Amino acid sequence: MLPRRRRARTGSPGGPARPGPACPCPPRFPGVAIHLAEPRMGRSRRAFLTRLALSKGFRVLDAYSSEVTHVVMEQTSAEEARCWQERRAAAASPPECTSPELLDISWFTESMAAGRPVPVERRHRLEAAVPAKGPPGPVRVPPYACQRPTPLTHPNTSLSEALEVLAEAAGFEGSEGRFLSFRRAAAVLKALPSQVTAPSQLQGLPHFGEHSCRVVQELLEHGVCEEVERVRRSERYQTMKLFTGIFGVGVKTADRWYRDGLRTLDSLHEQLQRLTQQQRAGLQHYHELSIPVQRPEAEALQQEVEAAAVDILPGATVTLVGGFQRGKLHGHDVDLLLSHPREGLEAGLLPHVMRRLERQGLVLYQQHHRGHPEDARRRTRHSHTMDAFERSFCIFCLPQPPGAAVGGAHRRAVRVDLVVVPVSQLPFALLGWTGSKHFERELRLFSRKERGLCLNSHGLFDPEQKMLLRVASEEDLFRHLGLEYLPPEQRNA
Repeated sequence: MLPRRRRARTGSPGGPARPGPACPCPPRFPGVAIHLAEPRMGRSRRAFLTRLALSKGFRVLDAYSSEVTHVVMEQTSAEEARCWQERRAAAASPPECTSPELLDISWFTESMAAGRPVPVERRHRLEAAVPAKGPPGPVRVPPYACQRPTPLTHPNTSLSEALEVLAEAAGFEGSEGRFLSFRRAAAVLKALPSQVTAPSQLQGLPHFGEHSCRVVQELLEHGVCEEVERVRRSERYQTMKLFTGIFGVGVKTADRWYRDGLRTLDSLHEQLQRLTQQQRAGLQHYHELSIPVQRPEAEALQQEVEAAAVDILPGATVTLVGGFQRGKLHGHDVDLLLSHPREGLEAGLLPHVMRRLERQGLVLYQQHHRGHPEDARRRTRHSHTMDAFERSFCIFCLPQPPGAAVGGAHRRAVRVDLVVVPVSQLPFALLGWTGSKHFERELRLFSRKERGLCLNSHGLFDPEQKMLLRVASEEDLFRHLGLEYLPPEQRNA
């Protein structure tokens, strides 16, 4: 250990740069070269972040040079960043004619979560920061979630989570108005570029009523909100959350069980006759299904389904959607869209795929729903929440890792939805199944109220012209609605 430590300290700040750590995989993004500035970051944290970036295929340069495209700093002000860059530029020989992006650590963490360089926004740039004088003032935020980027990580997590608890509790009580009010306020907080530190910053924000403002103010002043903590501790909230976490159980069913005096999973095991086949499967595998699915596990399932689909129908495509499409590293289930470039060939594919996967021992439970083309066409003309695609609601067990012994370690159960989509409807289905749920709700509301159009997972319908609008991609759909295109990783409302 001692010789290694001495080698790490060899060299001086003014001497030749030490070579960076060996990259475990070739760079995936040749146009991006990151330099992690150490002054406020610390050597050990810098080394950890370097290893993380290299493992995801990013190029990280240990020394600052003209090759650097993105300088990442932590706990550094805009003024400090500019001084740092001026010193490095002055020391360069010959003088540099280009300047890299000076970025806060938030850009780095969002890129690591997404597995690719996320677009640089103003909130990421250190040179765009302005020293604050007194409490920050209010920020202008568009009213609809589909009009504003919402990244996966944001600086107001504790505030938004508190409002989401109240939204969830309102949903359990069937109060749609309160549910939407809290949910919309939480979504606004997620889209803010900076941390809320004073109640004055809430002035002028859309969807922030007196109740939501009071909750945020209490959190800012005391660190906790008594109303939120009371809800979290309540027997009803905990029981409803437990029951609705069972595959196949919705709010109405959970509420009926609660009113009948049921409180635990054991009480449900004693009354299995009350449960549907789907709910029994959900109860049987409850504890395994409660474990988050990791991205590599979701991608492994996608590969298994795609291999079966392509073997049965060459050219078939299988797309991983849901939270994973939005950059999440884990989720509660796996959503897969099956399609084919030639319209109509996808019909009848799903039963064959399911039989193939059953023979492979991957299917623990499935419930198949046949698609109805006429119903799909009818739903395109209305803003229905549910779509009419052919689908299977399933419980799979994770594929055996390569080289694992047959019948070896227990394979965990995972929730999977397989949905068959005609290629002409694929842009709409991609958008609808990617989410988030609140983003989709707001996008459809915007389409109807601001554009007079009906949008769902099947299409975009103009009721005045009585015609379907042709859309070739998600970007095309945003253009039709007059909205700036937001990539999936910016739809985490």
